[in-house]
Amino acid sequence: MSGDALDPQPPTGPGHPRLRRRAIVFYLLALLTILLLFAGILGSQHHSDLEAGRERAVARADIIAEWVGTTFAVSEYALGGLAQLLDDPLPPMVTGPAFEADNLAALLAGQRDRLAFIDELSLVDASGRIIASSAPWWPPGYDVGGQPFTRAFHDDPDLDVLVTPLYWSPNGQTYHLVHARRLRDPEGRFAGLAALRLDPAIFGEALGRLNMTRGESIALLDTDMQLVTRLPSFAGGGAMEVLGQPVVEPLTQAFIDGGEPQATLRTPSPLDGLERLYAMQRVGELPLVVVVGEEVGVILVGWWQRFWLLAGLFLLVMGLGGWLLRHYLNRLVLERELQGRLRELEEARRALQDREAQLRIAATAFQTHLGMLITDAAGAILRVNDTFSRITGYAEAEVVGQNPSLLSSGLHDQAFYATLWARVARDGSWQGEIWNRRKSGEVYPEWLTISAVRDAVGELTHYVATFSDLTERKAAEHEIHQLAFYDPLTGLPNRRLLLDRLEGTLKDSVRTGQFGALMFLDLDHFKRVNDTLGHHAGDQLLQRIAERLGEVLRETDTLARLGGDEFALLLHDLGHEADAVARMVERVANKLLGVLEAPIRLGDERLLVTASLGITLFRDHEATLDEILQQADMALFQAKSAGRNALSFFDPDMQRQLLARARLEGDLRQALPRGELRLHYQVQVGGNGTVNGVEGLLRWQHPERGMVSPDTFIPLAEENRLIVPIGHWVLETACRQLAAWAADPRTARLKISVNVSPRQFRETDFVERVLEILETTGAPACRLTLEVTESLFVEERDAARDKMLRLRERGITFALDDFGTGYSSLAYLKRLPLDQLKVDQSFVRDLLEDEISMAIVASTIALSHSLKLEVLAEGVETEAQRTWLAEHGCQSFQGYLFGRPVPVEALVLDG
Repeated sequence: MSGDALDPQPPTGPGHPRLRRRAIVFYLLALLTILLLFAGILGSQHHSDLEAGRERAVARADIIAEWVGTTFAVSEYALGGLAQLLDDPLPPMVTGPAFEADNLAALLAGQRDRLAFIDELSLVDASGRIIASSAPWWPPGYDVGGQPFTRAFHDDPDLDVLVTPLYWSPNGQTYHLVHARRLRDPEGRFAGLAALRLDPAIFGEALGRLNMTRGESIALLDTDMQLVTRLPSFAGGGAMEVLGQPVVEPLTQAFIDGGEPQATLRTPSPLDGLERLYAMQRVGELPLVVVVGEEVGVILVGWWQRFWLLAGLFLLVMGLGGWLLRHYLNRLVLERELQGRLRELEEARRALQDREAQLRIAATAFQTHLGMLITDAAGAILRVNDTFSRITGYAEAEVVGQNPSLLSSGLHDQAFYATLWARVARDGSWQGEIWNRRKSGEVYPEWLTISAVRDAVGELTHYVATFSDLTERKAAEHEIHQLAFYDPLTGLPNRRLLLDRLEGTLKDSVRTGQFGALMFLDLDHFKRVNDTLGHHAGDQLLQRIAERLGEVLRETDTLARLGGDEFALLLHDLGHEADAVARMVERVANKLLGVLEAPIRLGDERLLVTASLGITLFRDHEATLDEILQQADMALFQAKSAGRNALSFFDPDMQRQLLARARLEGDLRQALPRGELRLHYQVQVGGNGTVNGVEGLLRWQHPERGMVSPDTFIPLAEENRLIVPIGHWVLETACRQLAAWAADPRTARLKISVNVSPRQFRETDFVERVLEILETTGAPACRLTLEVTESLFVEERDAARDKMLRLRERGITFALDDFGTGYSSLAYLKRLPLDQLKVDQSFVRDLLEDEISMAIVASTIALSHSLKLEVLAEGVETEAQRTWLAEHGCQSFQGYLFGRPVPVEALVLDG
């Protein structure tokens, strides 16, 4: 008997320990391979989902930052207009003749009302005092030099534009943002500031109109880590309930300190504790940061579904593998006993494969906010979930067995799909944005992910597709675009879009040589509609006006609303001949004015609306973008000055006049600090020829223009409030001279008369300033006479009388200058504490030739005697005039007969 016969189990027979070890090792290696494969798929998907969330947040933050920047671009444009009020040259809107009597504060209030997000507009001089402001708590002369935004410009001479973080306004009891711009004189020195305060509520209102996705948060921070607005609100209120709330978050603080324009991070929210993936975007050079977050839990919903699907699949494979391993080992031991059951095991194996495929399909997380479909390897649809039906409109029974191509929108070509499926074949998945078609025929955007499913041996078995509807997100992006470039009330392009199109039209004009035209249209007396019918009726009127104007324009023309009741029209490709283009544009302008002639019905009211229209033509490099805007504005101003309900083309002669006036005003602003102003004196004599006093008369010695006439520069100083500081300088200079004369017995009896502007007299601290000057200089108050005009008493007569009484108590006397040229009311003569009437030189000049002038002068002298007032005649040039005046009771004279206005050192005081 051979030795083999004694071995009960050959080395390669069933149940041998080596075969058992090999089977177990193979089983463990297979499990490890599958585990690594699943881990790789999950890791790749985890990274892809987070990266997609990060890209969405970055795109969202960039769009919102662009919109916020647009708001400050509009405010910068508004500041540019204000800056011209203190700079050279000034914009034409404030330098025309019709504006000389306008109040600057009223203009600022009108400018403020044109932009809803501006709370106040202010002009500040170099010393930090308010020149004018739309805010009632900042009156002219109010010192804001201690404000942070003012100090910033003094501390940094190179700083030209500043936007502050949030700061608390004790006057308005709320937070604001300040946008300020440095003003420089022609030599580049600091001349003051143009500043506006913005209402942060505009950002909360804009966010409130956005469609927020689940788990999303949007916040706007300043660089001091204070919240401007935030949605969703964590305090149960609106987007602005968080205004000014500080945020403590080290990573965000590090981003702000680091100076990077953009960053992303993943961290729990310091506000509501939820972990989010954040994109942080600086708003240009502004002290503002946009923070957009997507909740990590929401981003990874799909990933967790795939995780549990693959985990269940792995456990199933591990269980089945263990079960097969156990049976295999048993088969090695009991091979003979199981020979008869091989056929049954084969059938069981096939059944298990079918079950495995069904389990893989069933384990897919169908009940999710994502649409899902599963196909076989050939692309036939096997299953869809409820979200698929809700998004596409197809029921499951309608698509099972169909190819997913029935959803194709037709917007993608074959090359697109070839690239898509090549990526799936190579990487196992593809994701991206795609356009599909619903059952209703509507084309919609979706974010699609396609994954290939393979069995344990790597054979392709199924495709799983998940997708989400991007319609709402696209709508939100469109809404942000509308906010940035279109007027929300009328739907017309706003100022920013108009400027973009004007720049493009100007470039096309350079290329083609054809003319373009820009029109500014402003409704006449629109404020009356708001005042009488309310702002809602005003908004309805603006919408009707926009509709009417749009009906007469070409599709290629741009009709824009600039703000308030101001519209603009941009025309292009009008031709090469200037005369023909002008006639064509005039016809269009008359059409625009014509469509407004028909009454507009608002409820029970019928309104007749007119408008003023300014036009400028442009071509090639003849004018820059800013010059075109200024020219249209000048033409509009000219149309309004012509009586409204008119159109006007830009006139270069008008521009030259306005620029000359602007340059003169710029020089006048520097006259006082440069010491160019002079005080000349003209003697006043009594009946015996003795000099009793002098009148101080202002003169301007310009270094280039020479001696500038007071008739030229004093009305300009009155208009822009420079008369206030100049008037104080005149008063102080005269008092110093009066103090010097009081110290000399030969001149101690002399008086000095000083003209006081009504605008200077109405200053709230006028009395205090006069008394302070008297105390500082040591001038005797009884030798000082303040000359006022009748226009001072037209308004606030009682307030003027109170000031005069307070000063008269200190010994100061008052003279009424230019009597008879103004209102000449006997009522105020009776009540006012006057000491002297001055007969205007216009009556004295014609005294001996004009009977009316003779009667007026005689009546004035008689009236003065009856009121026990001294009377003084101005403009006496001949001995005959003096004799007639003396014969009729006038004993005080002033004029060229006695001496011209001269510097103090040239005065002759010995009579």
